[in-house]
Amino acid sequence: LFLIVVAVASWIWGQFVQHGSKRRGLATVIAILLIAFAYGYALEKELDWRHPAEVAATGVKKNKDGISWEPWSTEAVAQAREAGRIVLVDFTADWCVTCQANKKSSLEIASVRQKLKDLNVVALLGDYTREDPRITEELKRFQRAGVPLVLVYPKDSTAEPIVLPSLLTPGIVLEALDKAAGQTTALKR
Repeated sequence: LFLIVVAVASWIWGQFVQHGSKRRGLATVIAILLIAFAYGYALEKELDWRHPAEVAATGVKKNKDGISWEPWSTEAVAQAREAGRIVLVDFTADWCVTCQANKKSSLEIASVRQKLKDLNVVALLGDYTREDPRITEELKRFQRAGVPLVLVYPKDSTAEPIVLPSLLTPGIVLEALDKAAGQTTALKR
């Protein structure tokens, strides 16, 4: 997005400021405003490039305000389930548009973060950006061709995980967490 807006601003500059004779001032202002908007929106707001997320050696990005994700492994799931904890697993990738939309709209939001905290949920992140073969096997196990795949393992270690749909809403996530905790709710989707 940033590069597209810069290209448009450059075209306006070339057409109307360098080659044009009328309205050079207006074209200059528009080009500068476009570049300022692109910088503010893409680099500062969306990428937050001045405050990059801390990336652990495992590749899991740690945000101070977000969910405390731990790296996914079958062992981590088994260990949390043995302890009688609910487990949320998000198989995701940086290049997956649906994964990023799910994260912004339904996972990394205040109500879900609070529910995870209230239920003492273990949140595991399976980063498929570089196509980890262990995650490929897990995707096949749940009959998925690729990411996103979000699973909620109930407290009951003998129960099967709840497989969430590819496109999430906050209601779907909260309802699955309540179901995993043994609570029943009638949430609006």
